[in-house]
Amino acid sequence: MTSNSRDRAPAAVCLDMDGTLVDTERLWDIAVYELAEHMGRPLDESTRERTLGNSLRGFFEILSEYTGRTIDGAEYDRLAHRLNSRVTDLMRTDMTWRPGAEDLLEDLASAGTPVALVTNTTADVAAVPLEFIDRSRFDVVVTGCMVTDPKPAPDPYLLACAELGIDSFAAVAVEDSVTGATAAVAAGCRVLYVPSTAGQPDVVGAHTHPSLEGVDSAGLVALTSGRPVGAAVGESGA
Repeated sequence: MTSNSRDRAPAAVCLDMDGTLVDTERLWDIAVYELAEHMGRPLDESTRERTLGNSLRGFFEILSEYTGRTIDGAEYDRLAHRLNSRVTDLMRTDMTWRPGAEDLLEDLASAGTPVALVTNTTADVAAVPLEFIDRSRFDVVVTGCMVTDPKPAPDPYLLACAELGIDSFAAVAVEDSVTGATAAVAAGCRVLYVPSTAGQPDVVGAHTHPSLEGVDSAGLVALTSGRPVGAAVGESGA
């Protein structure tokens, strides 16, 4: 899905990070499964799938439900530190691109398309993959600690579009998880959904595609142009 046409480039592109640009979900897998084991109940695949793309708080809410163990206060801080420390250690030694992601970023830069990174990952952990990706590629970076309600709420995408100075319906978002695609659709973006793991369901309002390989800026528009785009639902809690 390539094209040399620059007049079809989107007004802006909002990109998720883990599982979309960099192949870090497998590293989160290691850290998450180890943590669940530490907490006394090995994680099953369906529960892990529910945690994909979630904020740190959302992850621990699911883990608390799964293990039957209350996770708050000092316990939350201790376990969050354990998880984040483990995954950042893994990232520092084993960071790779998702197929097609680097080429897409280079094409967007060539087209002069404004680009935002929109992740539920906290700023301290995101700093490691951002160093690998190169922070200067992005006009805006939104991390999970910058909004009250992270994905699957639309707030991260609404914030990114506001900082880019565009309406959300003019942007294309690229996501790899149900959580992230749901957030982008709710914000009113056109959404290209490239699942990073097998078995994830489609998301209503998002266009599912197998890979970013061969996808350029014009291709983002072509792949999402068949989907209806409405106004954003408004920030959650408003």
